[in-house]
Amino acid sequence: MSKLIRFSKRVIDALPPQPTDAKARESEYSDTEVSGLKLLINKQGRKFFYLRYRHAGRQRSMKLGNYGELDVADARLLALKHRAQLSNGVDPQETLVESGMTFRRFIDDHYLPHAYASKRSANSDDSKFKTHLFEMFGARPLSSISRQEIQRYHDELISRRSPATANRHLALLKRSFNLAILWGYLDTNPATGIRMHTENNQSQRFLSIDEAKRLWTVLSTEQNQIAAKAIKLMLLTGVRREEALQARWEDIDQERLLWNLPITKSGRQRFVMLSEPALAVINELPGRSCGHYLFPGAKPGKPLNNARKCFQRALKVAGLTHLRIHDLRHTFASLAINNGASLYEVQHLLGHASNKTTQRYAHLASENLRVASNRVSDLVTATT
Repeated sequence: MSKLIRFSKRVIDALPPQPTDAKARESEYSDTEVSGLKLLINKQGRKFFYLRYRHAGRQRSMKLGNYGELDVADARLLALKHRAQLSNGVDPQETLVESGMTFRRFIDDHYLPHAYASKRSANSDDSKFKTHLFEMFGARPLSSISRQEIQRYHDELISRRSPATANRHLALLKRSFNLAILWGYLDTNPATGIRMHTENNQSQRFLSIDEAKRLWTVLSTEQNQIAAKAIKLMLLTGVRREEALQARWEDIDQERLLWNLPITKSGRQRFVMLSEPALAVINELPGRSCGHYLFPGAKPGKPLNNARKCFQRALKVAGLTHLRIHDLRHTFASLAINNGASLYEVQHLLGHASNKTTQRYAHLASENLRVASNRVSDLVTATT
């Protein structure tokens, strides 16, 4: 027997679980504001919003979402939307089934075209979907993916990747589902409410000079020379992975040894100083005959999607462990500081908008300051 109450957060939070000795699996409550909107509570205390309705002479019900992921206001709006469909003779449940929208289809047909038109990091999004997320969710109907599955994926990913990587995947899922709602393919976001993992970005891995030379030698023999040269250029310039993979020939000024990055992570244009070895790497590339991008991908007109497989092979051959592609950027900074560059210079070499980001390398600069201080002391105290 359904109990009639006015739904509110305070009222719902106070409702008890269904008694364990009850015959029915759930207790049911009906909202006084929206006809057919129900709240079910099971014996474990979990609460769910449902819509019960009649269509074509049949009693039907459909789950709207879990309480907590869906609040009262959203549940009411969703119920009213479905009731509007019913008033037009359309069964909302059959509409969802007939749409056949899988996660992969939504991403390929809708999200990625939008991302490539509006986001600088679209190539990175594309890589995350194809390398990780499609394997987990690709064949699933978009509306069937649950919060629990996303939470499980988020938790398991940190056993293989860093917390920061897991957080980027979660943020991408949240954005994708939000757009699915905006475009009418979903009613609720199953990634809402899942917390980011704590990140420890202060823990850095730097290559020593010997390690960097070993990696360089191995990259010279790598089978995928397009990817290998992209990695070499990252090591020689300290640019971010996406900055390297998105580089175009028109951005390279060979006469002035400058690389123009039109739009960067900081939202500003900046110029990268190209050394002679860096320019040599660029000049070994196929050239404009393969398209606009320095590092052309397998698809005509598209850049290299990811250099990770090449990087992992090279690390294995070189005997290097616990290293990510982004650590090449840290290595560039550490080698620069250890060879006399100031924090101010490194800030501009890396394109940091704020010197706070560059402060992570301060301990390296401190060693140089200590050496300089000792030299002054030696000069002053040396006996003549």
